[in-house]
Amino acid sequence: MADIKKWEDYDTIVCPDGQVIDMNKLLDDQNRAIAGLIHIMPFFSGLISKLRPVYTFKVETQATDGYNLFINPQFTYNLDMTEKAFVLAHEVMHCVLNHMRRGKDHDPFKSNIAADYEVNVTLEEMGLVKANVMQKIGALYDKKYAGWGYEKIYAANPPSNGGNNMNNKGQSQQADDNQQGAGQ
Repeated sequence: MADIKKWEDYDTIVCPDGQVIDMNKLLDDQNRAIAGLIHIMPFFSGLISKLRPVYTFKVETQATDGYNLFINPQFTYNLDMTEKAFVLAHEVMHCVLNHMRRGKDHDPFKSNIAADYEVNVTLEEMGLVKANVMQKIGALYDKKYAGWGYEKIYAANPPSNGGNNMNNKGQSQQADDNQQGAGQ
């Protein structure tokens, strides 16, 4: 059986829009962002090391299923180091807060929005990231959800219409333009 190459096996890849990504730089930046995140918040080390990175254009940003960390190389390549660390922490927090199980029987789109609000407010309260960094990259953030759990946030928001009123930018980063905070 022939060896199947992964994107990280190549020096460069070409994105659908033609942008060329230096995979060596991206992988190095990801490792530095992980190291920085672990330095600031050591408890993330065991969690982030268990997620298997999968580089793909099937997500528009980054996402997790609790086992894999799906990474859009173009989105991630264009982030600065603070933003890279934030997005990694964001995905790990979905695992910490058990959103895959908690949202299992809910509308997936609405569930993801509620989970993102919970994660981002939590990361801001932990002092890991400031609201302006999240807003710069379009993350869902609203201070009114401080102290709320996923279920309460989910119940407080209207049902989704399949994303027709949203700027869908990926599994873990979506926003309603009418919500406080830019679309993620």
